[in-house]
Amino acid sequence: MGNRLKLTALLLIVFVTIGKAQTGFQQTDSISLSLYNSAEWQKLIIFGKDALAKGDDFPLLRLRIGYASFVRGNFSDALVQYNKILETDQFNQIALYYAYLCNVYLNRLEDAGFLAKRLEDKTVAGKKVNRFSLLSAGAETGIKFTNIYERGNSSYSRAFVDMRLGYGLSLSQSFTYFNQPIHNDNIEQPGYYAKVNYTPFRKINIIGAYHYMRSNLRQLVYQNNVGLLGLRYADAGSDLQGDFILSQIGDEKTRQYNLKFTKYLTGNLNFYSISRLTLMDVLSNENLVFHQLIGFKPIRNLWFEEGVTFGNQYNYAEADGQYIYNGFDKTKFKIVSNCYFLLKQHILLGLNYTFERKSDNIFKFNYLQHSINGGITWNF
Repeated sequence: MGNRLKLTALLLIVFVTIGKAQTGFQQTDSISLSLYNSAEWQKLIIFGKDALAKGDDFPLLRLRIGYASFVRGNFSDALVQYNKILETDQFNQIALYYAYLCNVYLNRLEDAGFLAKRLEDKTVAGKKVNRFSLLSAGAETGIKFTNIYERGNSSYSRAFVDMRLGYGLSLSQSFTYFNQPIHNDNIEQPGYYAKVNYTPFRKINIIGAYHYMRSNLRQLVYQNNVGLLGLRYADAGSDLQGDFILSQIGDEKTRQYNLKFTKYLTGNLNFYSISRLTLMDVLSNENLVFHQLIGFKPIRNLWFEEGVTFGNQYNYAEADGQYIYNGFDKTKFKIVSNCYFLLKQHILLGLNYTFERKSDNIFKFNYLQHSINGGITWNF
């Protein structure tokens, strides 16, 4: 008799608990739906996150919170909800659709491409997402001025094209030319750069790059080779990348170890930060280089970036090995200022100013260099 009473009491407790849970679920579902239908996005976000904290967690609630964050332009917060859904339902079409757009608006085309392969309808925001496609093409050119007679004005030009070779695979290629007068001689350096980005899993990118440069100086010809291998993890609100660069530039072998952290401070490209810490090993001489950049969007279609780099930047590689500081001298300190303007829908205009404090590699005298660079990108 006693055991029956205990069993009855236990079942009563279970039924009451289930009943309360169902009541809580129904109430959360009803209120969140009402806020969604009335487009009260901020209230929906606050209510939904509070409900999640209390344990009322179900896909429809996360979809509503995600859409509210998406509408308000906080793509990182929206990705938190969509990523959570995709952890248990990797083919949820609504979550895939908006997660794709969030990654595009955060300039993560590789991560967006990986999600696109699971979309049943490959049309997103009125645009067909093809497995093989041309993503962008463009060119940039610039000139560098010095304040000393021993170094003439140098120039740099680059033409590039970016392609998608598969939903999880992309290829970037560049053709470059650098020229710098040195005393009574002249450095001429044509080059070719290629980068492959492979996304085998959601949030994970494997990066491989190769940069070749042919340098002519004082009747000598150098075949310079630079290789990069890296791994990037793309969380909802930040990116973390580690990579290793091995280069043979002239007679010098360089090892470069990079750790880069990108943070979307407002959940979009309105305000972001990029920090990179580098260990340089040139002919077994080690030194640290630190780069910090802040980007912000003051008005629609206009972005500014301000950055500073400390440390000995000799044979230093930036932008996944795309830019190699293979000048005759060492850069000790650098300040950069970038401006980007999106003209219409497809044309991106860029303007860059760079200030460098440099040191002669032989006689050790110091001088200043100013650079102005302009570019145009057509996004397909």
